[in-house]
Amino acid sequence: MKLNKKKLIIIFSIAILIVPDIIINFKKDIIIFSLIIISKICLLIFFSLILQKLTKSYFISYITLGFLYLSSSLIETINTCILNNYITLDNIKALFYTSKSEINEFYNQFYLYFLIPIFIFISFLFILKKIKIYNYNKNNHIIIYSIVSLFISISISTYLVFNSPQIFSGTNIIKYTFKKYYVKQHPFNIFYRAYELIISRSKFNKYKLQKDSFKFNVLNKTDSLDRPDIVILIIGERIRYSNWSINDYKKKTSPNLESIENIISFKNHYSNGNSTAGSIPYLITQATPQKPILAYSQKTIVSLFKEAGYKTTWISSQNIFDYIENKTEPDKVFELYNKKHTDLDILPVFDSIIKTKNKKFIVINMIGGHGSIPKSFNKFKPNSLLKKYPLSFKNKSIFINDYDNMIFLQDYVLSKIIKSTKHENLSSIILFTADHGCNLFENENLFGYGSSNPTEKETHIPLFIWGSDKFIKNNSKYSNLIKHQNLLTTNDNVFYTLADLADIKYTSYLNNQSISDSLYKEPSTRFVYINGTYKEYNNNNNNNNNNNNNNKTK
Repeated sequence: MKLNKKKLIIIFSIAILIVPDIIINFKKDIIIFSLIIISKICLLIFFSLILQKLTKSYFISYITLGFLYLSSSLIETINTCILNNYITLDNIKALFYTSKSEINEFYNQFYLYFLIPIFIFISFLFILKKIKIYNYNKNNHIIIYSIVSLFISISISTYLVFNSPQIFSGTNIIKYTFKKYYVKQHPFNIFYRAYELIISRSKFNKYKLQKDSFKFNVLNKTDSLDRPDIVILIIGERIRYSNWSINDYKKKTSPNLESIENIISFKNHYSNGNSTAGSIPYLITQATPQKPILAYSQKTIVSLFKEAGYKTTWISSQNIFDYIENKTEPDKVFELYNKKHTDLDILPVFDSIIKTKNKKFIVINMIGGHGSIPKSFNKFKPNSLLKKYPLSFKNKSIFINDYDNMIFLQDYVLSKIIKSTKHENLSSIILFTADHGCNLFENENLFGYGSSNPTEKETHIPLFIWGSDKFIKNNSKYSNLIKHQNLLTTNDNVFYTLADLADIKYTSYLNNQSISDSLYKEPSTRFVYINGTYKEYNNNNNNNNNNNNNNKTK
């Protein structure tokens, strides 16, 4: 009886330390699932036996092992439940830089998942109490058993690699196996991502002096008829293309924009990242997924417009300055995120700025998909405004209605900004796009964004460009926008397009990257930044190119 009890405790002690691995692999083929879990168990046994040999104590061995595994489990468990992947660098950045409202939103949606790490921790304490009574029994074969356990784990991992397309990639298989199945998985992944964060921070520090002294060297600072009086860049948050009725969505989510003249919606526009941390640096600088260092060494589009003589203002409904460290660039910053608010609070601030008598470049970053929805925008029902529902595929329609109500709010705010700008009767241009999109259970396992293999819904985002009558009359570039609205475009083009629409020429300007230039060249592929690498997608079907040779690294 005692032996059976001891065996049960051993089985339970192993199981609770590999919960993230069980969750993330649970829906895989039964054979693959079994192999992965056996590999994880063998790895854990290897560490356990080595620690027992060193400490001569089951209790000390398990508490040491628990420190390593629990440090990872408490975070990875929640991440694997929500995103179905181990935590990434972008997830870590978002964790460090998230706002209070995002924390509240995250908890309200996913609070049930927090019970799992609590259960793991309590179970761990229970096991510690039980094994404290067991005396260590010396075993002369413990080293042999540990080596065999490690060998089994490595053999399984190697087998999985050799039965994947990676075997034909030409990469170092040993290095790939070690990184994919050990370094970037529980329990080491969280520590590896923390290391990546430290490296990322060091890059900011490394290029700080270069960035502080950087100049775009505007070549035509003298004003011209082609230069608009007002240029506005609006950045949405967690906004995907397909849920706008202006883009043929079945629900009437954007009735206001549909009634506005001179607005162009681009049909084939994509983000270059699937998280805020992985996209914002490439949206407001000349950096691209292939040239990420420019985000650290160059200033943002705000400084370009300052050099051209514009008064610059940034209205921030969500704190994204930490991603790019550019809060000192605008002449004026309004930080709405420091108190409870919605995107409606942008409007009175904007109305006070738009009336000032100078050439203006205004950046507005909205809280969008992370914000709360006022009751007056509770259009699509049933939803979770008054009643909280567990996040599950079963409640898919509830969360889609929540999302559509958010789009309905965005439509209202955008239309108000356009109408206020139009009222000034000046040459004006407004460009709206988003940092990234999101999944809404198109796949039963995916909700949200930031997945390790970006989906079409995470990257296909809206791009709306509106021009005032005076701008269109004085500027031939509006007709180029219409010609190009069905071509493939990405957020890599936003910087050059805004510069071109404002008739700002500078030394590194590329006219074939501007959507408003007659020489715009549609790319055959697009690139998405993901965790220090970038993935290449074909223009033909915008599906990820699964040839691993096309998954480039930094």
